[in-house]
Amino acid sequence: MSAAPRREAEIYGTGTPTREAIERLASRWTVLITYALEDGPTRFNDLKNRLGVSGQVLTRSLRDLERDGLVARRIYPEVPVRVEYELTPLGGTMCPVVHEIRQWAERIGPAIGEARAAYDQRPPSP
Repeated sequence: MSAAPRREAEIYGTGTPTREAIERLASRWTVLITYALEDGPTRFNDLKNRLGVSGQVLTRSLRDLERDGLVARRIYPEVPVRVEYELTPLGGTMCPVVHEIRQWAERIGPAIGEARAAYDQRPPSP
C-alpha cells in the first residue's frame, strides 16, 4: 500500500524545512555570498567590498548562513584577529543552483532592462 501524496501545505507550509530552504536560497545575499565564497575562504571586508553590501547586512546574512550550516566562520588568534568565511560541504550543494541562477540572470537581464524602459515610457494609468 503506497503512502498518500503529501499536500503542498505540508511540504511548503510556514516553518517546514522545504520552505525554509527555499527562503534561504531566495535571498539575493545568499546567492551572491555563495558565488563569492565558491573560490574558497574569504575575509569579511573582502566579501563586503566585492558584494557592495553594508557591514550590517553582510553580518546578518553570514550569521543566518552559518546557523543553517551553509557557511563556516573561522577565527584566527592573531593581532588583529582575522576572520574568514567559507562554504561548508552542505553550502557547496548550492553552487550548481547559484550557477543556474547567475546564467539565467545574464541571459535574461537585458530583456528585463528593455521591459523596464518600455514600462517607464508608458503614460501614467488613470
